[in-house]
Amino acid sequence: MDTSKYIYALLIIIILGFGTCQAQFFKYATFYTTMSINTSMIEDQDYIAINKGYEETTQINPYDYNFTIGIRKIARFDFEQKLKTWYYGNEQSVSDYTTIGNNNGWEYLLNYSFIRNRSEKFTNQDFWLRYLGKNGVTKIQIKNDEARDLQFTSFDTRYRVNKGRLDFSLGVVGRSHRVYGYNPIEETWEIGEESFFDLANDFGYSSQFINGRFHWFKDGELLATSNDEFFKHYFGSAIAQYNQNEIDALGSVYELSAVFGMSYYKYSNDFWLLSWVNVMPYHYGLNEFSYEYNDLPIDLDLGLVTGWKITNSLGVFIEGTYLRYWEKPIYECKLGFNYLIF
Repeated sequence: MDTSKYIYALLIIIILGFGTCQAQFFKYATFYTTMSINTSMIEDQDYIAINKGYEETTQINPYDYNFTIGIRKIARFDFEQKLKTWYYGNEQSVSDYTTIGNNNGWEYLLNYSFIRNRSEKFTNQDFWLRYLGKNGVTKIQIKNDEARDLQFTSFDTRYRVNKGRLDFSLGVVGRSHRVYGYNPIEETWEIGEESFFDLANDFGYSSQFINGRFHWFKDGELLATSNDEFFKHYFGSAIAQYNQNEIDALGSVYELSAVFGMSYYKYSNDFWLLSWVNVMPYHYGLNEFSYEYNDLPIDLDLGLVTGWKITNSLGVFIEGTYLRYWEKPIYECKLGFNYLIF
């Protein structure tokens, strides 16, 4: 059962409810929508052998696009500046990643993007609502990053202790996500007991021996004129699609995790440092297919943002984030310098 649509509705109701009852809830929020179109990548030429000749099968990509709609209310840290006149929906504030923001109170982001890139269509969703108080922090998040195959819903609530520049938090997070770490084809096909040909037939492909070679068809359409061509270009995709369908049929799984967080923030006009780490070392799965960790059962979320204006002309910076949920690492790092010539 897909519960995401109900969670989306609940999140919208919560926001509208607070907006109605609390006049400050929408103050300084920005609603945005944007559409971008650009030329797609030109693919390398590709050919197949057919009827003692060849046929070009180079993929021709239509234009790429990105349509985004959203609303955001996120307090920037002191070192952050709004460099653009408009919000395009692809902006990334440091507060998007941290548990402890720069201001107490309500913050939120609802961002929905429809994307086509190199003929691949996918959606990216990032919805979160956070309340930061003197002694606690609670965050609800719905994230679906199809490009990186990361999808989850979480409810994170913690007790907070502030010691000047240091913040500590301890609590529990409940997460719902699609099944990870399970390979259905391994349960269906045992190597040596069934041939590749039998498995291909199970997937709906058929073959005919024509002019000394096997020709492969799907729904009556000729796909390949040799075994090498079929198993190189089509067989792997069939297995991937089978795995995808079986995992989708399992629905979502649920788990509870203990979470500990720590962050440090220091700012001056010439130097700033923001670092954070969130560790989930203990997990309790609530379903048969809840994730089973192979090594250390630790999920991590950490980051570092620092900058130093060495002189009026020279400055250096380092910015990095690292997220590892269910042993799926997602990271980004930027470093460099700016030199202003007067």
